[in-house]
Amino acid sequence: MMKKNRIWELDFFRGFAIIMVVIDHAMYDLAYLCSGWRHSGRPWMAALSNFGYSYMKGETRFFWRPSFLFLFFCISGICTAFSKNNLVRGLRLFAVSALVSVLTYAAEAVLEENCFILLGVLHCLALITLSYALFELLFELATKPFSKKLPPKIKTVIKSVLLLALSVAFIIINNKYNVRLSDVFGSGAVINNNNDWLGLFFYERSWWTADYFPLFPFIAFFFFGASLADILYPKKQSLLPCLDGKWHYVFSVPGRYSLWIYLAGQVVAIGLCMLLTAIFM
Repeated sequence: MMKKNRIWELDFFRGFAIIMVVIDHAMYDLAYLCSGWRHSGRPWMAALSNFGYSYMKGETRFFWRPSFLFLFFCISGICTAFSKNNLVRGLRLFAVSALVSVLTYAAEAVLEENCFILLGVLHCLALITLSYALFELLFELATKPFSKKLPPKIKTVIKSVLLLALSVAFIIINNKYNVRLSDVFGSGAVINNNNDWLGLFFYERSWWTADYFPLFPFIAFFFFGASLADILYPKKQSLLPCLDGKWHYVFSVPGRYSLWIYLAGQVVAIGLCMLLTAIFM
């Protein structure tokens, strides 16, 4: 059994999503960082690189990737209800994402392949979490004058409605100014605004790196999850306690350490690519 203060189903889905993200990145590494393996004369190396390339260009990724990315950001939004301080949480994520940028920049210099991550999934999650922390601050300041007259349940409903409205607004903004959702998960289309600052928010050609996650549309998924948090978990207890058990540990345990698993996945995948390339090529 998981610890009583853990919501096992959130750990389960978050762990599943982050493992899928790590696998997706590993396939990218095999397809592009190890593209030279396909001409190495070593069948096993060529097979691995070809497998990664077929995954990146295949229909499996086109339909599968949207599911686990939506799940990842949505669950992250729900988990805001269980964080003691979302500002600190966001700053911690930002520090780790900065480390990812440093490591991938160094790896790109060694491998001479495009693996630098300027604004990846962790960077995006960090910025969104900080944005949510700002929302929390503004909401508390706006409702403080009415704190004595406003019942907690009504305050919770107002907060959830505002978050849901923002989520819808973000989707509308994305559809108007960004690439279509189908392009986000499929063809990797970009826009040309000739404005580098906009690349922080929308898919901009000048920002394209090995892993690119601007704020839109992912902030909409996160805020949607946050809008459900206090409604689904008002007592901070599992919705499915009867299903709790060791069977879910394969995903729920990684879900408790998703940040470090993501970072370790990056380091291990790129490190193996560098090591095998140095030994066999």
